[in-house]
Amino acid sequence: MEIHLKTNIRKMFYRSTSVPVAILLIGFCVLSTLVGCNETVEPKLAMPETIVVKPDPLVMLVVGDEGVGDRIARQWRALEDGELELVGMSVEDFIANDFDAPEDLAVDVLVYPPEMIAELVNRARIRKVPTDLIQSSDFNKIGLLKHFRISVIRHEGETWAVPLGAPNFSLLVNSKVVSEKSIPTNWSRMGRALSQISSYDEGNPDGFQYLAKVDMPLAESWAAWTFLARAAPSVCNRGKLSTVFDRENIQPLINLPPFVEALEQLKSIASERSYELDPAGVFRLMQGGKSAIAMSWPSIAFDPSLNQLVEEEGSEKLTTEKLIPEQTITDFSVHPLPGALRWYDQKSERWIIRKKSDEKRVGLIGFSGLVASVAKESLNEQTAWGFLKWLPDKAISKVTMAECAISGPFRASHLGEMLRWTGDWVPESAAFEYADVIEQNHQRAVVLMFPRIPQASRYLEVLDIAVRRVIAGEAEAQVALDAVAWRWDEITDEIGRESQRKRLRKVTGI
Repeated sequence: MEIHLKTNIRKMFYRSTSVPVAILLIGFCVLSTLVGCNETVEPKLAMPETIVVKPDPLVMLVVGDEGVGDRIARQWRALEDGELELVGMSVEDFIANDFDAPEDLAVDVLVYPPEMIAELVNRARIRKVPTDLIQSSDFNKIGLLKHFRISVIRHEGETWAVPLGAPNFSLLVNSKVVSEKSIPTNWSRMGRALSQISSYDEGNPDGFQYLAKVDMPLAESWAAWTFLARAAPSVCNRGKLSTVFDRENIQPLINLPPFVEALEQLKSIASERSYELDPAGVFRLMQGGKSAIAMSWPSIAFDPSLNQLVEEEGSEKLTTEKLIPEQTITDFSVHPLPGALRWYDQKSERWIIRKKSDEKRVGLIGFSGLVASVAKESLNEQTAWGFLKWLPDKAISKVTMAECAISGPFRASHLGEMLRWTGDWVPESAAFEYADVIEQNHQRAVVLMFPRIPQASRYLEVLDIAVRRVIAGEAEAQVALDAVAWRWDEITDEIGRESQRKRLRKVTGI
């Protein structure tokens, strides 16, 4: 700037010798002033010290898994010096209470299964999550696995919760009994795997006899989900919006051929003991070397000698104490559930063969897990939103959620620390195979999520009872599913067919 001004003054001097000296003096004064500005040192402002404010006390209602509340409260108290009053309710009691907290209790935060989001939104029980929270670097939305980001926590185009994890149905295979080549990639090849199990037993008459059946969770409240996991690849395809209901008229599709076929196969391949098994029971059979092939997932929460939490300097570390220290870990592998070579188009009422390049597997999401929302009646909303931003943090969540039986990794960063979620009672190779299953499921363009419509739990309860009746040999698949469709129509009419149809059209297309 100084050189530029001096050059201009020199040009003015040489062009006219009649320029008054006063003007030249003014120019030099201006120049001196500008140069002087560059040398001025501004005083530094004193930065105010950060004031740490203790969070307001919060009340958190946990629906289903009360143990997770204790772990969250310990971390909130140790790391944030916050007070958290816990209230627990069973899923059944929460539903019976019209999806509400106990009377006269002002709840700030709800932790609950994700399939309840629609019910809570429709009843105005929870608040919509602010966009600035979702987009904040602390929340790190982009770090969430795909379907936790775009489906699990959203309803009708809005975000209502933050994710706290969910499991992924997987196929568990005893490597001692079933060879890698016989692992079924589609359901039509399951018979080949079961035949190999029979052959193994025939060749080892003096050894342990494995069931040539599939162990799967068919206990009460799990049977419907296991059935939907089997049916998913037969009823879903890219561009197909209707799955269990016709989105145009909300007519049930649950008694059409793909569902009947799926239920008939489940009945034929399920072990008798499956009728009483939940996912934990199934996995323990595989881990203990008592199962050849199964449907479940690895979890540290399934360990009967559950890891003890030891508090050290305000943090929690995991230590393992085996009930049977000399027990060897069974060599098993973890795979995606089988797919289907064809899918059923209900409009044309025919089966369509998939091309070789088509994805044959379909993921099942939203069937389990936990999410958290701020309650509509919260008296400490600002603190509650801060709590919701803190809760799914990658470091916090792997401590608070890993031991929850219905949780699982929900951030990409979690997949690199799978032993935190599976425990060291699971072979390390199996733990990271499960990570691959999770990653693949979240990369799939087509998944099945039961429609989030009012009173979805009633529809599922009817289906669960019917599936268990068929497995027990008390009814034929077609007859049982016809009865389900009839009862679903009754429920729809009770609620209001047109309102249900409108809701369905808003939530389909997952």
